Amino acid sequence: MGDMIISNAAILEGKDLDIVRGYLEVRNGRIERISEGSPPTWDLNLKGGFILPPLVNAHTHVADSVAKELYLGKEQHEVVGRGGEKFKVLNSTPRTKLKRSIRSTLRYMLRTGTLAHLDFREGGREGIRLLKEASVSEVKTFILGRPSTIVETDEVLDESDGVGLPSLMDHEEDKLELISRKVKRARKLLSSHVAETHWKRKIEIKRAIKLRLSFAVHLTHADEDDLISLHKRGIPIVFCARSNSLLSVGLPPINSAIRSGVKFMLGTDNVGICEPNMFEEMKFAWAYVRMANPKAGEEEALALLKSVTIEPLEHFDIPWGPLEEGGEGTFIVLSRRGGLLDLRHAHAGIVNRVGSENIRAVFLDGENILRARD
Repeated sequence: MGDMIISNAAILEGKDLDIVRGYLEVRNGRIERISEGSPPTWDLNLKGGFILPPLVNAHTHVADSVAKELYLGKEQHEVVGRGGEKFKVLNSTPRTKLKRSIRSTLRYMLRTGTLAHLDFREGGREGIRLLKEASVSEVKTFILGRPSTIVETDEVLDESDGVGLPSLMDHEEDKLELISRKVKRARKLLSSHVAETHWKRKIEIKRAIKLRLSFAVHLTHADEDDLISLHKRGIPIVFCARSNSLLSVGLPPINSAIRSGVKFMLGTDNVGICEPNMFEEMKFAWAYVRMANPKAGEEEALALLKSVTIEPLEHFDIPWGPLEEGGEGTFIVLSRRGGLLDLRHAHAGIVNRVGSENIRAVFLDGENILRARD
């Protein structure tokens, strides 16, 4: 395990991402100290750069990386609907090429500060096994498999972290309830795309609440009352703003969630549509928040930053926690260069301006895994 003292840093500490301007000390792979001021000695002078928790991508389809820009000139249902173009590509692509493409995507996620993601994996048991074989050890992959039949649900649950459904309108209610009982009996995750398109909104939200999903994805056409209803029943929400926009199905109600205090997370959705870069996802979401609410400021930016760092820790078995003394030495180091120079508001600056040139290191249990890979 690596030991290191990083000085002259802005450290986003704890569940509230409070900024401590000082130093962070790692010993035996854990955070031994976070303190203001300067230590007597140090290993790295960050010169005002940032240390923050790793990012979590709460919704992905990483196998779709073999079908990039397939959406051009097509409507959403033609691309990702049942029997859509992406499935034709997935079914016709050799297994070795799929694995190579997935692994490349996961390494890209690592380089851009994402160390965990929740993937909806089509293809039943074999689709799950493919993703496992392509996995990258440094990136925590939660796999939500998709059974093609009710009978296959047990096989999927044996191999995965749960079930991820494409829609709550693909099965009759009694069959959905059977799947839900099986998932809950296995103590695993149950999720679905919900209200991604307008015509599905009422039925899918009603069913999501009845089934008590572990989390609901998209909610593109939900209103504020829908979000509050899900929140009251303990169902977290995952928004995928870039993907929704590029598929021309609308933009999710992120402002409504922030205004009403509903907790939410962000995901990048299909890699065939946009790269799984959570800094880019935050930038896009921030631009949308500001467009809808010109009064949005540091508080709203902080909500977006929490949605990709702190909020997932509350809902999933992520193998690290907030940056706290005694916690895991797992974090991102950002250099204060380029767009991060001369910031007046740190949280908004991170949400709006981080580029690849700013990601200096990614630490996992005290080891800089970017340097180790280099």
